[in-house]
Amino acid sequence: MSKSKKVPNRWFIFTSAWIIIFLVASIAIFSVFSEPMTKLHGWSSADYNLAYSLYTLIFAIVAIFAGMITDRYGVKWLMYIGGLFFGLGWFLTASVTTIPMLYVTFSLIAGSGAGMMYNSALVTAMRWFPDKGGKISGLLLSSAAIGPFILSPIAAMIIERFGVLVSFRILGIVFFIGVWAVGWLMYTAPANFRPKGWKLPSEKEQSQKKKAAIINLNWKEMLATPLFYLLFLTLVAASTAGTMMVSSASVIAQDQVGLTATVGAVIVSISTLSNFVGRLAFGVIYDKFGSYIALLINLVMTIAALLLLTMATSLVYFTICIIILGFAFGGLLVVFPPLTSQSFGQKNFGMNYAIVFLGYSGGAFVGPRIASYFKETTGSFTTAYIAAAILTAIGIGLVGLVLFLNKKKEKKQQAIIA
Repeated sequence: MSKSKKVPNRWFIFTSAWIIIFLVASIAIFSVFSEPMTKLHGWSSADYNLAYSLYTLIFAIVAIFAGMITDRYGVKWLMYIGGLFFGLGWFLTASVTTIPMLYVTFSLIAGSGAGMMYNSALVTAMRWFPDKGGKISGLLLSSAAIGPFILSPIAAMIIERFGVLVSFRILGIVFFIGVWAVGWLMYTAPANFRPKGWKLPSEKEQSQKKKAAIINLNWKEMLATPLFYLLFLTLVAASTAGTMMVSSASVIAQDQVGLTATVGAVIVSISTLSNFVGRLAFGVIYDKFGSYIALLINLVMTIAALLLLTMATSLVYFTICIIILGFAFGGLLVVFPPLTSQSFGQKNFGMNYAIVFLGYSGGAFVGPRIASYFKETTGSFTTAYIAAAILTAIGIGLVGLVLFLNKKKEKKQQAIIA
């Protein structure tokens, strides 16, 4: 970047990305709308929850193209267009009368807007902080937990006072204004940006340069590696439990412990608060122990929470399980962005991470469907917990395969360097 061109304050960019992710993460309050919407229209919970699954699928697909645009042209206009679509989707959902209409307004329109913004804002902000690693990932993604924590009780109160349809309109307007208010601050970092005064130790810097020469894959090259598919399937397996609870936390709390809808909304807030703490904690865990140890810790915690949930009948016990599961799920989404950059390089990070993130949409499709299917066929969510735990255990096996492949790769790299 030339001396005449002023470098923007990277903390303004971080703040803008934080607010945008905060607003887009409002999808986590989806379960608060479940009971009033299904009762109002006479829909089944399975049909209603499919809107969430389709939303995350469309979100992930659009994010791939948004990642390509981010890597090549920058991100600012994506925030404006995405903010318009996102707010409009929520607003129009108030007018739906059929399930297909819900899928168009919420899943397609709002999901497309979210896909334009979420990963693009995250990747853009992270490129301004090469000196902070997992901590910045944790801080940025903490907003995705704080958002639902604040918005869940607010949404419940708005629904109670104005009705569920007006609530969709109010939130749609708020989301549109919020994104446009900060989207203009999203500037793209120069290539190989380094903060002023930041230097790696010379030996470590040389090592990093050697690695950068070896690991700098575009999306086609990434898809040709076994590592991509192992990471992708790990994310599918690991995100199943978390997305199951995000989409159905309020309903599960009411069914399993006999809570009211208002207290169920509080459970959603508790889950998202623990999710927030998990994001901050795993940013530190990532930097201290490395990506794969952090991921293994995360998966073990998820399995423990799921198995404990099968026996949770009291409010206190159930809440403890939700806290553990929320903590682990929050950490999962912190680990994968820097892990993707570490595995496939920084240059094409935007598009590469968007493709890896499709694994999350896979988990978001499987999780809610597992919850709805076993609830309808067995009358409880217990079998759903066990199924999600099995999938998470498969994720641990996949991480083991990744570590094995990485050891082989390191040996080859050492031989080349020598």
